[in-house]
Amino acid sequence: MHSNLFFRFCAVTLAILLNSGCLSLDSQIKITNSKYFHLDPEKEINSPDPMVRFEQLHFLHGAVTDKEKKQRAGHYYVFWWTDPSRSSATIRFEYRQKKTGSQVYYHEVKALNPRTKNKTRFQVTGKEYHSKGKVTAWRVSIIRENQIIASDQSYLW
Repeated sequence: MHSNLFFRFCAVTLAILLNSGCLSLDSQIKITNSKYFHLDPEKEINSPDPMVRFEQLHFLHGAVTDKEKKQRAGHYYVFWWTDPSRSSATIRFEYRQKKTGSQVYYHEVKALNPRTKNKTRFQVTGKEYHSKGKVTAWRVSIIRENQIIASDQSYLW
């Protein structure tokens, strides 16, 4: 009897921990995945996984001169999110950078006609990256009517 109750408690606790990765105030709207890549064109990537090298080549595609390659250096983010209601929303990417401490910067994208499944990209590159340094923490939020309805964040946020 006690072991059955213990297993139920463990199962509920595990379910709560697994679902606590991203915050969603509306159970239908979720940030389902996030992908991050830091591009440093001066570093040669030696990985047994060819997809890691492909990412670097993908972001450098078309850059011929060293100046063009340097301008593409920085952080690239992709966020996948779902919204069955397909209502317009704003996706806000907030971040902090190494040389500016706790100062928070942000980029926004307005999704006027989102699909059920969506993908939004952000990047911190070029002059912004070179003058303020690497991104140290980030948070992405889906906002509708001035209210955050879903969010995800880095560990250090």
